Amino acid sequence: MGRPKRHPTLRRLEGNPGKRPLDDLLIVPDGAPFIPEHLEDDAQACMDLITASMPPGIYSKADTLLLSAFATAWAVHKRAVEALHAQPLVVSGAKGGEVQNPLVSVINSQARLLVSLGARLGLDPVARLGLRLPAERPRSKFEGLLVGRDKFDA
Repeated sequence: MGRPKRHPTLRRLEGNPGKRPLDDLLIVPDGAPFIPEHLEDDAQACMDLITASMPPGIYSKADTLLLSAFATAWAVHKRAVEALHAQPLVVSGAKGGEVQNPLVSVINSQARLLVSLGARLGLDPVARLGLRLPAERPRSKFEGLLVGRDKFDA
């Protein structure tokens, strides 16, 4: 099992400190993510914020479904938190005893979903800690000198 592989674009942004070869032969989906019209305004704003905040090329059109699921979970979480402000944390249950307000369960389940989806989308703080733009290095005068060397190895 181990840790899941990171996207090569993210690894390039980190600078590839381990100097391990990066997978360049990837299936790269076409297009930029779009904001589906069926999402409510809060979810659309969330998707817009995420896509504008991350480096270009991280997300594609194929990621729209996962991004919209994250944005919807955030919008539901926000709505439940706002509703809870007007209600007590403890309410009367069906048998007359005091129970936790059901909105707390909604908030907690949406928070768990946000954490899970956010990790997959590279949105958690730990994933961003290692992100750095690669340092500009001057082009070496020897760069490209060994191109086609394998022709002479035979």
